[in-house]
Amino acid sequence: MKKFNFLLKTLAVVLLMMTPLVFHAKNHDVRGMAKHIDRVYLSATPEILENNGNTITVTIEAEFPPRYFAKKAVMNITPILVYEEGETELPSMNFIGQKVEGDGVVVSKKHGGAYSYTVTIPYKDEMYNSLLIIEPIVYKFKEVVHPDHMAIKEHESFAPCSSFLVAQGVINTANEIDKSSLKTAMVKPSKEEIIVTDNGDIFFAVNSGNINWNNPLNKLAQNQIAIDKLTSHILKGWNVQNIEITGWASPEGSVKYNNELSNKRAKMTELFLKNKLANITKVNKSDISYKNVNDIKFITKGNGPDWNGLMQAIEKSTIKDKQNIINTLKKQNPEQRIAQLDKYIKQYPELEKTILPSLRRSVISINTVEPKMTEQQITETCVKDPKSLNCNQMIYAATLVKEKKNKELIYVTAMETYPQCAEPFCNAGALAIENGKIKHAKKFLKRAIEIDDMLAEAYNNLGIVAIYENDYAEAEKLFSHAKKLGLNTNYNEGVIHINKGNYDKAVKLMTKDNPNCDYNIALAQTMDKKYTVAEETVSCLEENGKTLYLHAVIASRTNNIDKAIKHLAKAIKKDPKLKNKAKNDMEFAYLQDNSEFMALVKP
Repeated sequence: MKKFNFLLKTLAVVLLMMTPLVFHAKNHDVRGMAKHIDRVYLSATPEILENNGNTITVTIEAEFPPRYFAKKAVMNITPILVYEEGETELPSMNFIGQKVEGDGVVVSKKHGGAYSYTVTIPYKDEMYNSLLIIEPIVYKFKEVVHPDHMAIKEHESFAPCSSFLVAQGVINTANEIDKSSLKTAMVKPSKEEIIVTDNGDIFFAVNSGNINWNNPLNKLAQNQIAIDKLTSHILKGWNVQNIEITGWASPEGSVKYNNELSNKRAKMTELFLKNKLANITKVNKSDISYKNVNDIKFITKGNGPDWNGLMQAIEKSTIKDKQNIINTLKKQNPEQRIAQLDKYIKQYPELEKTILPSLRRSVISINTVEPKMTEQQITETCVKDPKSLNCNQMIYAATLVKEKKNKELIYVTAMETYPQCAEPFCNAGALAIENGKIKHAKKFLKRAIEIDDMLAEAYNNLGIVAIYENDYAEAEKLFSHAKKLGLNTNYNEGVIHINKGNYDKAVKLMTKDNPNCDYNIALAQTMDKKYTVAEETVSCLEENGKTLYLHAVIASRTNNIDKAIKHLAKAIKKDPKLKNKAKNDMEFAYLQDNSEFMALVKP
């Protein structure tokens, strides 16, 4: 046990381990009570303090002998936890004589009495080596019972008493969580078919359902390129899932006429595409996935007048009164709206010149199924030309390599090539956690969530980062969110409950979907005082410094001294740094007089 190199407030520390004695003193008063404070039995339970759920809970007990407590006396008992870097004052208790009026526990002069109260304080790491002392102060009651030491010393003449050492601490085994055992989550490559859509528009003249490639909009380079690329994936031999064609009309004119016109445009576009696809089979017969164009599923429909498209086009235009036009048209019924549009067309020539022609169209979407590559193809491509793989294929490629270094290279390439794909950022973050690069992991995972805020794996992994940063409250929120998004986070939530001191719940969560042979499960079982099952769990683990040390702790708690020393010796051999830890660890407080233990921890 570490020896304190500082004075405990120059107090004479008295550890009293005796039963209360009947006190007889002539002219018994405040000074007499202070002088004979050794007749009072002050103690604490437990005698070795322990951190549970980041708090220390201790019960203070006081027993006064008969004919000791003066009727006009007040005794304040204040427990103080003293450590090298400071001290923490625990809540105090006032005991008062029978003729005192004020807040406090009344103690009979004739009979004395036994009393207790329980207090809880937050645990801090500097409390690891500490002493809990009690400083009684006695004074004669005049007018006020003061709440604490400070007020007493400021306002009263008091009789100081010897101090009592009632406990030592602090056992901190609960915080020995193995963070490397937390369960990271990798996004798995999608096994679903990947549908690639090629889009293009064909524009029509006013009141016409015939395709005219001399239409100014059809002659625009961007529209020509889109039409040419419609069949690019078909030419690669990809299967056609379906082709969607939607015809539209500009809104001027009757609804019935525009419905018929939009249907005609859609059917004319379907005819155009069927001819185009039929010609493809003649030229590239062996490379095309379909034999007959009629085997392809066409979804063809006319949607009538495109009022929404009109509103959006006006909104983007430079027409001065565009907001007024939009508001007016939205408020009117269909018949009024058509009549009002005719007026606006005459009033604003830009409508007929540029906006309405862009609405007279058919919209084409050719949906093709991207063929799946074999594992060998993906592996070879990943080596030769990784950037030619899509994001999902890169994720799959990373699962085919064993070395973490190669996985990392694949994820880096994926992040560079597909900066809006969240999955490689998430998996790179998980890999960084496994490699101990917590700052890098946090950066990757935050980026993943920026791209896709529904990615459960990213929230889980960011929760692990929070634990490494000792922010268990934030970790709990992140694990909870990941669970709501459908991810199993039971084990990681179990670790949260170890930190909160809910050991039974921690064990239930961690063993729900995982084998019992796990360090953190053994730790939770130990803290839950299920020592038999904890020993079984730790016995199945690989022997290293951490697991052997926990085994020694279990043996010490069950008073198996020989086994405790045996496992501790093996632990120190595996990890020599544990020698100093064991020397100062209150788990082994009762071995301080054991020669084998002292020889083991000797520098």
